[in-house]
Amino acid sequence: MAVRGIFASHQGIAGERQDDLSARVLMLGYAGMAPLLALSAGMPSEPTDQISFGWIEDAHISGNQTVVTGGNTVATSIVVDDIGIWTVNTIIMNQTSGEHMLITSLNADGVTVGVLRGLSGTTAATISTGHKLQSIGTAFAEGSGKPTAVTQQGEERTNYTQIFKNGWAITGTAKKVRYLTGSKLAHNKEMCFAYHAEDMERAFLWGRKGSRLISGQRLSTSNGILAQIEAYGGLVESATDGTTPGNYSMKLLQTFFRKIFDYNAKGMPNERIAFCGSQLLEIIQHMVLIDSAYNIEHDESAYGIRVMTIKGINGTIKFVTHPMMVENPVWQSELYVLHPGLIKKRKFRDTWTEEFSPEKQNNAGVDATEGYIADDLGFELKGAKTMGILRNVQVAVESFPAP
Repeated sequence: MAVRGIFASHQGIAGERQDDLSARVLMLGYAGMAPLLALSAGMPSEPTDQISFGWIEDAHISGNQTVVTGGNTVATSIVVDDIGIWTVNTIIMNQTSGEHMLITSLNADGVTVGVLRGLSGTTAATISTGHKLQSIGTAFAEGSGKPTAVTQQGEERTNYTQIFKNGWAITGTAKKVRYLTGSKLAHNKEMCFAYHAEDMERAFLWGRKGSRLISGQRLSTSNGILAQIEAYGGLVESATDGTTPGNYSMKLLQTFFRKIFDYNAKGMPNERIAFCGSQLLEIIQHMVLIDSAYNIEHDESAYGIRVMTIKGINGTIKFVTHPMMVENPVWQSELYVLHPGLIKKRKFRDTWTEEFSPEKQNNAGVDATEGYIADDLGFELKGAKTMGILRNVQVAVESFPAP
């Protein structure tokens, strides 16, 4: 993993990825302003051979399905949010009532299910919108034929790569001046590297996909992680205690986390990392003080990344405060919960640099040394249901206020 103790998916050592900019961010200590980019040194990276790239979102998400339209005790057809990889003869359990049902048919619309009620001695009970239905395996009658083959056709996702460039420059005179802190040229290059990491971080989180011609040249921008969570079915909620928008309690926060942990990618640890600003973290700390029943634990700090944890009923959230989230009043009240094992960088070209100077005779007579660092990549997200965005958290309130 990129930073020991933060996450386990796709483990790797930052030092093994010397040509990866995100690993260099970790090794050189710029993680403070670009923690997601730094952590991506431990996330998968895959090349793409064109600026528009795609991937298949298959049914690899485990967990349960949510009832959209239920019915009374004799209803034999229900509508769920997604059939997923259920097949005829799958047994499903209503987590609220405990009733077991056998799937007898699946509609071509991908959401309507025919069921045999009250299976295995359970009692048929009203199925309401929002109930969770969990697969309990399959069952077939004696002498039955072959089962339905499951073909995961998946849904195609697309995104663009985006070119990032940041430059440095220093005049010939300034380059000759020596400072106690060392070379001014080296300092300028170092600052350029830091700004480059920050630019990529902003696109990684808040970027939006687009492509257009400008003066006859194609300019493309990549969909960031948040846009993909919103577009592909991630949990997106706005804070409210049911009466006042912006009011939120620790109990409501635990419920938000529980909904996210209800889904996980098969074969991966059920882990999450959350980004928030210092203002929202302060509100969460206030929730803890009000309830006096929860603890936020401080884990290690490595490469400038300080990690805190909150333990929920079905998983642990690792918190990282993101310094960029104090820049915007909207971001200050938001929380982004990500599954690190399902986020991938798609590189069209590896990081490259160019330098122009009088010494190299390639700077058109300009008495200055100039250069830039560049990347050409995009971002891929799978399993959006395992992630979430919580917005507009303004005021901490009690979980169980006095009547």
